[in-house]
This record gives sequence, C-alpha cells and structure tokens, in this order.
Amino acid sequence: MFCIAAFIIFAILGIFSASYRSLAKKAWQCVVKRITFKPCEIGFKEELKSRLLSRIILTKPRLAKSFDRWIDVLAFVFVVLTIWSFLVVLNSGLSLLVYDTCNPNDAESCAFGGQTCSIGSAKPGFWDSLKQGKILIWGKDTALTFGETVSNIPNRFKNWNPADYVNERNTYYKPFDEQKPIALEIIDPGCKFCAQLFGNIKQAGFEERYNLTYIAYPISDQTTGTGYKFPHSYLVASYLEAVKLQPLASQTPADWQILEKIFTQRNSNGLTFQEEFNLVDNEQQVSERLESWLFDMGYSADKVVSIRLSADSEQVKEIIAANNRLVEDEIETKKIPTIMFNGRRYDRVVDVDKLKE
Repeated sequence: MFCIAAFIIFAILGIFSASYRSLAKKAWQCVVKRITFKPCEIGFKEELKSRLLSRIILTKPRLAKSFDRWIDVLAFVFVVLTIWSFLVVLNSGLSLLVYDTCNPNDAESCAFGGQTCSIGSAKPGFWDSLKQGKILIWGKDTALTFGETVSNIPNRFKNWNPADYVNERNTYYKPFDEQKPIALEIIDPGCKFCAQLFGNIKQAGFEERYNLTYIAYPISDQTTGTGYKFPHSYLVASYLEAVKLQPLASQTPADWQILEKIFTQRNSNGLTFQEEFNLVDNEQQVSERLESWLFDMGYSADKVVSIRLSADSEQVKEIIAANNRLVEDEIETKKIPTIMFNGRRYDRVVDVDKLKE
C-alpha cells in the first residue's frame, strides 16, 4: 500500500512539478512489482521514509517515531480513501450526465441538478447508514444505483420523441395542429418548479409553436401522512383525469385551465393556489375549490357531481397507475418537471431563451 499511496501522491504532484516525476516513476515500478507478486525495492521505501522523517525527527522525535510505526497503516487508509473518492466522483459524474443530477436518489440535494422536485424518498447516506448499522444495505443500494446509471447512459444520447408517450387521453393546451411538433411535460401539480416551467413556457410563447401536452405524475413519498410528496397532488391529478373523460367544448381544455389556475393565479391572501393547496387547504377544501372552477368554466351542477364521482372511480385510479408506470418504467425520469421537445429531454426547469429556440 505504501508504494500505491506514494504513486498517487507523486503522480499528482508531478503534474505541477517535474522534480516529483522521477519519484512517481519509481513508485509505479514498485506498484507493478507488487501486482506481479514480486518484492518491491527496499531502497525506494526507505528513501521516502527518510525524506519524510528527516523533516520532523529533529523538532518532534516522538511524532517521527509514531509516524514510522504507523506509516503502512496510514498509507492503507490513504489508498482506500482515494479509491472511495474516485468512485464517488465517477458515480456523481455519470449521474450528472444521465439524470442531470449528481444524486439520483435525492435530486434536490445536488447543486448542479437544476430546479427540480425529486421523485421518490431520499435514501440515507453513508454516515447515516453507518450510525443505523445498515452499511451493507447502503452498499447494495449504491451498487444498484450505479448499475442503473450505467445502463441508462444511452438514454442521454437518445432521440426523444414525445409522440411515443402520448395517447388518446392526452389533451393539448391549444387545439391540435398537425403542422406543429408535439411537446410533452411530466408534472406534479404540487411541484413549484413545474409551475415555474409553465410560467417560462407562457413567457416564451412556447405553447403557440408546439402541441403542448402533459402527464400528471403525483410524486409518491411513503414518509408523509398522505403517501405523496405534496398533500393533494393525487387528488388534483384525479380531477384532471376525470375532466378529460368529460371534456368541455372550449379553446383551452378544462384540465389545462385548472393547471393554469393552480400554477399562475393567486387567492385573496396573495398565495398562489398551488401554495394554498400545499400549505393551507384540506382535502375537502381542495375539492370544493376545483369544483367551483369547473362550475365557472361552464359545467352544470350535475356534471360537476359526475366528475367528482369519476375522480374517485377505479377507472381514474387505473389511468393514474398507467401514467405512473409510463413515467417510471419507460421514461425513467428521476426528477420533474421533465419536458421533451425537438428530440431532447430536459429533467429540470428550462429557461425562457431555450424555450424560444
């Protein structure tokens, strides 16, 4: 381990100073011999120890003695930490390439991951797992995540066609125009970054140039009381799907009108309706708000009751389950909003300039 540690150190120092390159070469020769089960040159190890100890033996002899005794152990620890650091950097770099976040298990914790809402609950890190005595589970999860990341590398360079993920249930913000390409969003009605992306889309006039559609994906989270990251996302998604089954003749479909109100409009207290749903309202209040909007859009009282019943039906539950499978098993996004257009896929808030291109 001493030779390996020496090679790592001198190889790095040799990048900046030629005086260390000869030592790096000697250390490498020693490493090769150790790999091939040949004895390393004793003179090399003693030469390095002499150089290191000569600097401290006169001023701190006790420290020099301890250092001489534990130098092999320190070299072993250094090599292990170096390999671990390399693997962490490699894993983070690949995750950033594939998922646009350095931590696919907790996308929001990555400073380079953009503005996103993570899908799934964050898994405990190394130190938390060590404290809980679950280090083997951490190692297994890390290995599985790394393997999944490597297997998904081709997705980074894939030509993403939104038409592959839409069906007859999809609605479009503007009337469908065969002359325009399709753009597909994956959104959670409770995610503030989905609202931010919608604002950018409107500012860029993106919806005028594309057939813009969406998949409502309420993010599950078993650590919360509702089972979802945002308390009423599933309820809102249920109403959206129920409204699609009973469309209203209008320029902008009723489900899109609901989303636009949630993402952009404010209540009398100055909160956006998304903030009101997430922070203030209970389930009954959210339902009443949604139904009042439907009535204002032109639905009759009987139709509103029918939509309420449909939102709680097995048919709508199956539709949402199918949407979830599509997002998780085929699109395999780790964070939202996700948007596909022009053959590209972005798992984050896309800025206005990019949307104008």
